[in-house]
Amino acid sequence: MKLKREAKLALTAIAAVLILIWGINFLKGSSLFESKSIFYGVYNSVEGLKVSSGVVYRGYQVGQVISIQFTGERYDKVLVKFSVNKGLELPSNSLAMIQSADLMGSKVVDLIPGDSPVFAVSGDTLTSKIEQGLMEQVSRQMLPLKQKAERLLGSLDSVMVIVQGVFNEETKKNLSNSFASIDRTLRNLEGASGNLDTLMQSESARVSEILRNINSITANLSDNNEEISNILGNFSAISDSLRGASLGEMLTNVDNILAHVDTIFAKINRGEGTIGALVNDNDLYYNLNQVSENLNRLLVEFRYNPRRFINLSLIDFSSGKIGLDEYGIVIFESSERLDINSELYVQNSGLKEIKYKDKYLYIIDSFKKLKAAQRKLDDVMKRYKDAYIVKIDFV
Repeated sequence: MKLKREAKLALTAIAAVLILIWGINFLKGSSLFESKSIFYGVYNSVEGLKVSSGVVYRGYQVGQVISIQFTGERYDKVLVKFSVNKGLELPSNSLAMIQSADLMGSKVVDLIPGDSPVFAVSGDTLTSKIEQGLMEQVSRQMLPLKQKAERLLGSLDSVMVIVQGVFNEETKKNLSNSFASIDRTLRNLEGASGNLDTLMQSESARVSEILRNINSITANLSDNNEEISNILGNFSAISDSLRGASLGEMLTNVDNILAHVDTIFAKINRGEGTIGALVNDNDLYYNLNQVSENLNRLLVEFRYNPRRFINLSLIDFSSGKIGLDEYGIVIFESSERLDINSELYVQNSGLKEIKYKDKYLYIIDSFKKLKAAQRKLDDVMKRYKDAYIVKIDFV
């Protein structure tokens, strides 16, 4: 039975359409006769990804993107449906990452396997992630350089401001003065060096002598090295003797002494003995204190006016009178006799002259009683600060 021409044309057209569909799918990397597993991924953006973009696993294409559509309540997410070869088993926590496929900006879905023992099944939605693009990566890598460059520019600006401030007229003048000071200092150093050189040349003999003395001292130390060693050995022996000395007996003696001291202080606290009575009797303490003060005043008086406490037995040669003891006030003494017309005689009528040993004493007045002489002495000392009282025995 022969087919009609129209039937042949229809069969040919159907075959051509089937071949066309198969070719298109073949070019897309899919096969009409091969089973696939379907997975989904949800992304914020799928820029560069399109239908028929490849799905790769460890660098090998194992599927392709089937569809891309919006999802979510506000269509703020993108749902990507992609197929994977049936025989490929993916852990359930695998990652579907959109990343660049080439420098032209094409994107692929890269399947990064997880470590879950459970495998994903067809129809599951995998964890999704978007790899930063080349420009984003470059920008991220360049950001620290950009920040450093900005800081460097700021530093350069500050340096330029400082340089401008440094090289103003006043600073230039100060620098010029500084260089002049440095030049003067160098000249002074040069002059000092010349003076030192001259000094060394002129004093070379003395320097040589000093060096010879140092060498002599060193030689003496070397010659007496044995004696020095003996001295150090003696010190070491003394140190060893002190170290080996028995301290137990010494400590026992110290303890006994401290015990006796404690006993003595206990007796003193109880008022026993002279020291105990002195320490515990307040009246005795006050009396002794008063006696000490009186004695101190007496010593002070004796120090500044010792002649008030000296009694001399004198003979009056000028008067020729014989009488009882009297107390005279001496206003002047001399190794030679005064002239009768001297100023001392003129100012003091009735002045008496008495020779005692090798001195001549001149007495302004005399009294029968010592107290009367002492009262008069206070007035006389206003004119003659060296005046003093003597006891006169007339013979």
